[in-house]
Amino acid sequence: MPTSPDDLEGLKAERAAADRDYNDALTRLDRAIQQLPTDFPQPPPALDESTIAALNTLWALEVPPEGSGWRGRFAAAVRRVVAPSFERQQAFNAALVDQLNRSLPAARATRESIASTLTVLRDTIAELVRFQSLLVVFLQQITPYVDTRDRDVAGLLRGLSGAINAVADEVLKRSEATLVRDRRHDLQVTGVESALAKLRTRLDEVARALPRGPDHA
Repeated sequence: MPTSPDDLEGLKAERAAADRDYNDALTRLDRAIQQLPTDFPQPPPALDESTIAALNTLWALEVPPEGSGWRGRFAAAVRRVVAPSFERQQAFNAALVDQLNRSLPAARATRESIASTLTVLRDTIAELVRFQSLLVVFLQQITPYVDTRDRDVAGLLRGLSGAINAVADEVLKRSEATLVRDRRHDLQVTGVESALAKLRTRLDEVARALPRGPDHA
């Protein structure tokens, strides 16, 4: 149930409880600020392409020229025997080099994509940490701001109260002065009436003391 505006102690207790809850929540938020990991993953190393040029040159097997004489005939016989294996090796070399050449651009693009993704992720986390820090700093300013507004309002109320008191004092002084003037006026009127009564009495006495004329003998 809300506290009555006239219950100053209750309002003070509610304000203290609200301040404690706010400070506790702010502390939890401050402790929850993320941090950029110190062991943030790095992009994979660049491909070692130092042997690609050599592979593109050496994959083709060279066939020695046919000789003459019995050595040439022997070499030709051996060539016919190993020709299938030779051809398979040649085909394997060609396929392997072709595969390496076609895989190389994809491997480069994959590494570049991973590197750029890690950069964006690191920058995003850093901005999130910065935002959270700024948010905590902003929330920390709310209490002083509210306290300043409260003091400002309290100062205005004190000034208004002082002005009201000054006006009340002036009105009271004027009322007292008016009452004094009224009392003086009443005293003056009373004095005049008393003097008039005395004058009438004196006139009556004088009239009675005068000698009467022949008509009154």
